Amino acid sequence: MAAIKKRKVVDHIVETIYQYGVRHVFGIPGDAINDLMDAIRRHGEIEFIQVRHEESGAFAASAQAKLTGKLAVCVGTAGGGAIHLLNGLYDAKLDHAPILAITGQLPRSEIGNHSHQEINSSALFSDVAVFNQTLFASDRVPEIIQQACNSALIEKGVAHIALPADVATEQVEADITGHPIAGAETGPTKPLASALNSAISLIEQAEKIVVLAGVGAIPARQQLLTLLKKSNSPLIRTLKAKVLLPDEHEYSLGGLGLLGTRPSVDAMNNCDLLVMLGTDFPYKEYYPGKAKVIQVDKEIRHIGRRCPVDVSIVGDVSEVLDQLIVDLPQKENDNFLTECRRQKRSWSEEQSEAENSQDMPIKPQCLARTVGELANKDAIFLCDTGTVTAWVARHLPVTAQQLFTLSGNLATMAFSMAGAIGAQLKFPDRQVVVLIGDGGFSMLMQEFITAVNLTLPIKVIIFNNAKLGLIQLEQESSGYPNYKTALKNPDFSEFARLCGGEGWSVDRPELLVKALGEAFASKNACVIDVHIDPNELVMPPKLELAQAVNYSIAKAKEFLNSND
Repeated sequence: MAAIKKRKVVDHIVETIYQYGVRHVFGIPGDAINDLMDAIRRHGEIEFIQVRHEESGAFAASAQAKLTGKLAVCVGTAGGGAIHLLNGLYDAKLDHAPILAITGQLPRSEIGNHSHQEINSSALFSDVAVFNQTLFASDRVPEIIQQACNSALIEKGVAHIALPADVATEQVEADITGHPIAGAETGPTKPLASALNSAISLIEQAEKIVVLAGVGAIPARQQLLTLLKKSNSPLIRTLKAKVLLPDEHEYSLGGLGLLGTRPSVDAMNNCDLLVMLGTDFPYKEYYPGKAKVIQVDKEIRHIGRRCPVDVSIVGDVSEVLDQLIVDLPQKENDNFLTECRRQKRSWSEEQSEAENSQDMPIKPQCLARTVGELANKDAIFLCDTGTVTAWVARHLPVTAQQLFTLSGNLATMAFSMAGAIGAQLKFPDRQVVVLIGDGGFSMLMQEFITAVNLTLPIKVIIFNNAKLGLIQLEQESSGYPNYKTALKNPDFSEFARLCGGEGWSVDRPELLVKALGEAFASKNACVIDVHIDPNELVMPPKLELAQAVNYSIAKAKEFLNSND
């Protein structure tokens, strides 16, 4: 029998995360994690990615985890370094991304003495983490580190480990058991026959069926298409599931909510049966009031959380649909689908005017459409938060071969700039495109330096309207005058060149295709700073009277204040 190897605690941690498939660790060095840093250096198979802010490291890890579903790791030193991780970790928590966060901690003898840089890390991470432990005893390290990795993967969330400096260098005797674990990948599950029969019965009885699908339905694309055809149902997808079906597809109505389409809102309001597949769409006001509801989700806590459910099926969407569509008869009546398609054509014609506009200043709808048309067929898009989210949600064409992610539920700004670093490292042979506003970019623009230093050819498209446009919209739709949303920006293209990358500043529509084409062909990190129409409004799919009145009041106040 081979002897169990004795090694430092930090070496055991690094080899364990390596066995879980981790190849990048994001963060900033610090004295409380010096031993961990050296263990990563000596290991040689994991690359430490030095970012300019720990928040960026957490965003980069979150992006990797969202795009792959696999464990990603970020680190922060004691005190401020650990605190800086939190925004990125909350992004991962709310979008169900598996992350391990390792933070430095003071030696055990100094904890509780109000020592320099001392924080209560257990309390700090208690809300964000599904697993949260301090490594007080070296002999428990093997057990705890594996529990942390397993918890992040199984519960799809953040696991946090605090590593006291004196524990880091202690010796531990244990085998590395960090290979894929039972429970992280489950086999086929068979839903109850009664639930399937009830779902089929509701579909047979309904005349106006709508399917609302989220990220949980992406692996079930083919089964979903069969369901749509057999039930004569239009599809509405969530923003995070933008790659599910192209918006131009004959069964697609686009997205839902403030960033969605009018045909989607009308279909939801008029349907008599809603079929929810792998989605926890959070905006209750967009759900139908009187329709029957079937919900399929492998997370039981999602069932019935947003609206009352008539038939609930807990299981993987692919496996459930495999069984559902076999016994589902073909519906003959397609009147509702036909009407939805007519409304979709009308909506698309309205949108195409702005998408193809050559007006000055450049229309953001035109920018989003042009980026999508010129991007590689397997491009990876990372969208930021702001008015850019609306332009991208409605006007960026995305195919099934591409990937798309954003800060979905936290909706924090600056995710995409840092997230692109994680994405490009994970997918070195694919084009990574950042779609971001000037406000979001200026929050973490220093990470463009990181991309240049790592020779990562990310493409950053800035929707530059010189303001916090979504905040202005929210102020005015509530009846308040625009206040403190204007931004005085530097020349972002010159900034890119100063960092060692390439930069373009575009303010004329006839120059847009040329600049984007040159940037997309470049092997360097690029910034394309596009000055868009600052007065272009993000209009909801259906404008409510109160919103229009409040907006008019706000504009009147702005006019009066300008004459003070």
